[in-house]
Amino acid sequence: MSIRYKITTWNIEWLDKLVRSFNDPATTATHKQRLQHRLNGIYQVINEIAPDILCITEGPAGESGIDQFVSGLPGYSAIKRLAGDSYHQKGQQWIWFLVTNALTPAASLLPIQVWHEYTELASPVSEHKSRWPVYWWGQIDTAYHAHYRHPQVLVLMLNGIRLELIGGHFKSKLTTTGSFASSDPERRRAYIEATVQNRIKLGTEAQNVRYYIDQRFRQEPSPAILVMGDLNDGPGKELIERQFMFFDLLNNLQGDVFEAGKFLNHALFDYPGDLNWTVYFKDAIDPGRNPYILLDHIMFTQALVRGQIPLQIQPHAGKVEHEIFDRANAMLGSGLRLSDHRPVSCVISQVS
Repeated sequence: MSIRYKITTWNIEWLDKLVRSFNDPATTATHKQRLQHRLNGIYQVINEIAPDILCITEGPAGESGIDQFVSGLPGYSAIKRLAGDSYHQKGQQWIWFLVTNALTPAASLLPIQVWHEYTELASPVSEHKSRWPVYWWGQIDTAYHAHYRHPQVLVLMLNGIRLELIGGHFKSKLTTTGSFASSDPERRRAYIEATVQNRIKLGTEAQNVRYYIDQRFRQEPSPAILVMGDLNDGPGKELIERQFMFFDLLNNLQGDVFEAGKFLNHALFDYPGDLNWTVYFKDAIDPGRNPYILLDHIMFTQALVRGQIPLQIQPHAGKVEHEIFDRANAMLGSGLRLSDHRPVSCVISQVS
């Protein structure tokens, strides 16, 4: 008999703001009632999906916020860092892992210092380990970039197997400088330059995650690693790639197909294409782009599909949770919505 572990990633739109509004004296009773209606819908989705491990992006900033949210989810615990180990996350949209209480004793978060030491080997920056050098197109001057929301790594020890789950939320970059459609060439140039710079930043965030994964492959031949979360790509994704960038973010993260043993598979590679989306977004600079976009991903190393370890991801194990999301969202009414993103799930089977 096999044991199944369900893993879900969900960007819950501005969950921090939702949770903290209940503590705000300025929030009226009527508004609190509307907020509670939305929060109940979020809980309903999570309980119906019933993940064993849930990665939340746009989660509450700080431990008190996630504690308040998890208080409405009996049977789950938020995995926290040991005292003195910083989360290295900025802003009000944090990454959190929730696990069932049964798995809590097996779960911990990788110390941030370990991440920095591993990625430092590939991209040394003497002044500060959390930043790395970047170079804008056509320039030789060194700039520096860092994760705005540092990836969080959940470590699970399952019957002697070390499973690492990397939760990411790359910083979305909305360009506010100039205009892509402007007839003024300088305004158009300003927009394109800012957008390309932002895409370079996103690309290097993905590459930094890849550096961590590559270092794990220097330590053992077949590490069991999953990467998940909201991997933003910015406006005009395909248009900017075709005309200015010539590469995309996921390629940076997935690796080189010519090193197939290190290449990351995608949980949705065999999922029906017309269902393979998590956000509906009309792109202002590329109106012909399909507005049904896949921004939320679960990827994993080959060890989880090649029979090398007892933990295996079988065909058709991944899905976007459209049915559960749509039904709960339909019950909200009144102009409310659960989130602008839909959850993505993947099942890992422990086989004998």
